[in-house]
Amino acid sequence: MKPKIIVFAGLIAIAGVLLGSCQNEAEEHRAVVTIASINGNQPYFSDVLEQGDTLWVPPLNVLPFTSDDFVREDWITVLFDNRPYSPLLTTGPGLPLSDFIITDYRVEWRRTDGGVGVPPTYYGATSISVPSGEQVFGAIVLVPYEVKNSPLMSTINYLGATFPDEYLMIATLTFYGHEVGAMDREWSFSGQISVNFADPVVITEKDE
Repeated sequence: MKPKIIVFAGLIAIAGVLLGSCQNEAEEHRAVVTIASINGNQPYFSDVLEQGDTLWVPPLNVLPFTSDDFVREDWITVLFDNRPYSPLLTTGPGLPLSDFIITDYRVEWRRTDGGVGVPPTYYGATSISVPSGEQVFGAIVLVPYEVKNSPLMSTINYLGATFPDEYLMIATLTFYGHEVGAMDREWSFSGQISVNFADPVVITEKDE
């Protein structure tokens, strides 16, 4: 009888270790950081090109002047939320494994019309601290210069008055970070926003 009891006790001990391991693995993070909103939950309208002050090439003022045209990088605000993983955990601003640091992010694009041509994926660095139990706004570059200057965007930089165009996109933003004091436990979370690339410089014939 004793050997059976010992074996049974051993099985209980093993099960307890396995159960404890699963719980520890699931609860190794105290903070649950999510995206509460991107750009105030509104779509973003991005100008593909800005027109400079000089419109026509001097001295004849017949040909359009484009050398001073430029692109403007687009910044947006993201609202991050940091809540405890469990109400049983002791968390709070400044406590170990409570505050969260966002260090990097990635922006990927998908066209709403199903087209294959999309802007290049953009990787950005940032440093946004989100204390435990709080919501924090952070500003990031959504559309940098290299995206607006990509071959796809350049196709609609200059259009005639009778040829308007635009690109409707979905941007997926993936953020990376870690709890303060746990740099080896990085994880990520994502959100999406609609982006309309439009407003090219319209070149028309100069009025006589």
